[in-house]
Amino acid sequence: MLVSGRPQFALLALGLLAGPLLTFAESHVSHPVEGKLRLPVFADKSIRSSKIKLVLSVSGGSQLQAFPTIDGSFLFPSVPAGTHMLDVVSVDLLFPQVRIDVDGSTGRVSGAYANNPMQGLPSPLMIRPLAKAEYYEKHPPFNLQGIIMSPYGLMIGFAIFAIVVMPMLKVDPNEYKELMGDKQAKESLAGGSSDSTPAQPRLR
Repeated sequence: MLVSGRPQFALLALGLLAGPLLTFAESHVSHPVEGKLRLPVFADKSIRSSKIKLVLSVSGGSQLQAFPTIDGSFLFPSVPAGTHMLDVVSVDLLFPQVRIDVDGSTGRVSGAYANNPMQGLPSPLMIRPLAKAEYYEKHPPFNLQGIIMSPYGLMIGFAIFAIVVMPMLKVDPNEYKELMGDKQAKESLAGGSSDSTPAQPRLR
């Protein structure tokens, strides 16, 4: 009985060890990951020849780097199975972060945008930039209303009002006396004419 039980025990032990060994082997199997950076229409020669670097953060904590060719193609020759994050570092263009899944058993590579996992990428990966990098703030256009309504504009407007308009509103004392004298003379004449009017006889 003991002799016949040894093969069964050996098979059972081998079956228990086969699962972890296969998982370990799949996790250490590497596969190539390739793709292309699709440069936009506005990308001129300086952008095409600029230094672009691709950094693949592997799930284990290490990083792999690759540089695209002239037409934008790139290749990571040996990427372990798992989920990784790809960042495209460029001085002139802004690229989205890409999540890459490498299947250890089939070697299938699938990608999707990190901020939108439902939007998958074709295989080989085709990555488009989001926009052209802007390092300088655009100067706002001339706005006359904004200048007038600003504190400096209000101060300048009040100064102009005080210098130009307010002197026109002031009345000369001599002119004021003459105006008052003319007014009193007219009132006295009007009062005298009303007093000199003969009384009308009363009818009985």
